[in-house]
Amino acid sequence: MKRRPRLSVQTAAILGLGIVVLQLLSVLTIVQVVLLPVARRSAEDLSGLIIISVQTYRQLGPDARPAFVRHLQRDDGIEIGPPPRRVPGFADVKGHLYRRLLEKALSRRLGRKVQVYSFARPSALWVSVPVAGHPVWVHFPRRRLASSLPMGVLLIIAISTVALLVLTTILVRRVLRPLGVLSEALRTSWKSPLPDLPPRGAQEFHELLSVFAHMRLRLQAMIDHQSLLLVGIAHDLRSPLARIQMALELLAGEIPHDLLEGMLQDTRRMSELLSQSLALGRGLIARENDLDLVELLEEAGTDFQRSGGSWNAVLPRRLPFRGDREALRRLFGNVMDNVQRHGGGKVEVRLRKEGRRKYLQFCDFGPGIPAGDLVKVFEPFFRCDDARGHGEGSGLGLAIARQIAEAQGIQLSLYNRPRGHGLCVELSWEN
Repeated sequence: MKRRPRLSVQTAAILGLGIVVLQLLSVLTIVQVVLLPVARRSAEDLSGLIIISVQTYRQLGPDARPAFVRHLQRDDGIEIGPPPRRVPGFADVKGHLYRRLLEKALSRRLGRKVQVYSFARPSALWVSVPVAGHPVWVHFPRRRLASSLPMGVLLIIAISTVALLVLTTILVRRVLRPLGVLSEALRTSWKSPLPDLPPRGAQEFHELLSVFAHMRLRLQAMIDHQSLLLVGIAHDLRSPLARIQMALELLAGEIPHDLLEGMLQDTRRMSELLSQSLALGRGLIARENDLDLVELLEEAGTDFQRSGGSWNAVLPRRLPFRGDREALRRLFGNVMDNVQRHGGGKVEVRLRKEGRRKYLQFCDFGPGIPAGDLVKVFEPFFRCDDARGHGEGSGLGLAIARQIAEAQGIQLSLYNRPRGHGLCVELSWEN
């Protein structure tokens, strides 16, 4: 079965995606409404300053130019000097937005195309401004642009996005954590104690857990009453059935042979059905004790081999378990009886662990069960004769096995082995 994402993960993902999209829209709005207009205005101002500085530089005499250059560098961060040399380490940085804006502003003011060069090392912008047919190279460091672009706004948006995502995750986990507790309570056995909800959780979750606890008590009482009723009816019917069988044996000479055989066969089937009904009713009421599950399995394997079956088990030396010994013995007996009837009389038993959960598998070598009937076979009196090849039994074996397993806090499931090589009965539990 495909594992679905948790509600908390889905909710946090949806809220997180919404926050990210909203913040991206905010960034785009700020860029279009604030940053781009400010950058264009800054480029216009800088282009005007560059052109005026270059024109002034060309008009000054050679003696006054060094002082003007120092003054321009100190007050405005702009330097006038020789063109850059193409040496290793000077690489054009493409895609610089402000460079393109400055190119447009200079080109519009000078009436001709002007190219601005952006270098990574050292980090600077260079531009050649033609004045009276002579180019003058101007450059300035990129850090001079920091005041032109309000990057603080973008930083605030980024920090607020991270903060909102963290707060959303905390809030979703706090609100939906009780649902996980309730889900865990629904998966546990009837007799397991209910988990505790967070003390500061919502009142509705505490009320829901209280209602569930009350419902569980009522269901358990109803199951106990039905089990006692089933056991009582089955027990009371055994005596009249025994007297009928005795009467049939005494009247053997007065009743036609075919009719007598049919009646005796019917009484035997009724007796078997009553025995299984008693087992079903008693299996719903678990009496817990500490026991060794491996010892019980070996006993079931010995009985299975005595009846002509082939038993191959890989088990640990000991496997502690708390449950009803007789009910578990009946559970293993029903599984082995199913193998004997329909699984080719040969079974492989394996135990594996995944974390705290243990899986006990009984795999036979029969024809298996159609995928559509893997759930139906647990219904009382359902017999999948076409797939398993026999019409024997009353159809209660697996139903009783599941009832006993659930009463012991064990999950029982079926699956077919690959390529139709048999059926596997899997018992899983945590302890």
